[in-house]
Amino acid sequence: MRPDPVKESASQPPRTTRRELLQIAASAAVGLIAAPAAARPQSSDALEPIEPPWWLKQHAPLSRVVELRSSDVLEGDVVDEVVLGEMIDQGLQKLTDTAAPADAWKKILGDARRIVLKFNRVAAGVLGTSDVMASVLVSRLSDAGYDPASLMLVETPPYLAHRFKTMDVPRGWGGWIRIGNRPEQLARYVEQSDAIINVPFLKTHQIAGISCGMKNISHAVIRRPAHYHANGCSPAVPQVLANKPVSEKIRLNLVNALRIVVDRGPDATEDDVVSLGGLLFGFDPLAVDQIGLSALAIERRRLSLPGEINVRYLAAAARMKLGRWRPEEIERISLDATV
Repeated sequence: MRPDPVKESASQPPRTTRRELLQIAASAAVGLIAAPAAARPQSSDALEPIEPPWWLKQHAPLSRVVELRSSDVLEGDVVDEVVLGEMIDQGLQKLTDTAAPADAWKKILGDARRIVLKFNRVAAGVLGTSDVMASVLVSRLSDAGYDPASLMLVETPPYLAHRFKTMDVPRGWGGWIRIGNRPEQLARYVEQSDAIINVPFLKTHQIAGISCGMKNISHAVIRRPAHYHANGCSPAVPQVLANKPVSEKIRLNLVNALRIVVDRGPDATEDDVVSLGGLLFGFDPLAVDQIGLSALAIERRRLSLPGEINVRYLAAAARMKLGRWRPEEIERISLDATV
């Protein structure tokens, strides 16, 4: 049985090594990953129906993605917290067409009171940007009226929750969602939250192609993610997000592209990392991932890294009408931060 998602620490999943990822891929390719044997619902009535996500119904006809960079946010591999805070303020205001950061947060989160900040643990130690990102986000949310005691830091070290006095992350697994024709249990912290702020890294991924907004959610909120790595994690990634109990909670995708993994991800060594000094903001996770893929491709070409990145689940998400991915469907706003 897969471990409780927060048993070892505050929602810290087991670290997946590069060797384990390759073993999963090899097993999936030859059909060695078996269907889950655990008890599952006997009736489809236990599953929420799939419907178009809110970001397509309320944000038409274009999906806005704000791409913000600063040459001052990094000094080597050290993040300037003040500059990062200004970048987040400016990116959110541009995304939401608001005049003040607090107004932007209110427009995004409304009256949500149990808010998940979903980070990513894999390669966090090498990238070294999660602690300062968590610090700035908790501070900014507090300034906007969201009590740190109502925030859940998922996939961050336990000392951060203690430092910021954030809410304990609910443990275990709750109700069921559908991935294709297979039912899977959803993490209890998703069910018990009002909103999710998705804070992924931007990384290459040896199985999925990339790990960004969609992948940061899909394989983290279900009980048996190892069953969904075949075919480049496609169409499993969009199938998870297409479930309303997941999609309705995702209020913001804020991609931490300060330092990115350009090769051999999702785990990484310093040789695989480039300092980009960037952030991506968007509501539509498919559009955000498409812009992230573009940024990765540009950096790989600059470094003369061989091969194109193949991300099958992005095309699958587009076919499912989970989001927008064609250039003419995305309002891409690229800015240099002003500090």
